[in-house]
Amino acid sequence: MKKLEIVTLNEKGQVTIPAKIRRNKGLRRGMRIAIIEVGERIELVAIPEDPIQGLIGLGSKLPGIEEVEAEADVE
Repeated sequence: MKKLEIVTLNEKGQVTIPAKIRRNKGLRRGMRIAIIEVGERIELVAIPEDPIQGLIGLGSKLPGIEEVEAEADVE
């Protein structure tokens, strides 16, 4: 289920991740977050403190070959 939250970019180019999302995703101060450009989208991905633990289950979240090929055709 996708949820929409609107945030505002400040003068330094920063945004605040809403508290509810931070709690739901276990985000804490000092955590590292990757910013990924995907076509016209920007995705934020939390980098786990234990990178090996973060790899568990990753395969099920990766896009299928059809999605990758479709994205390549757009660019």
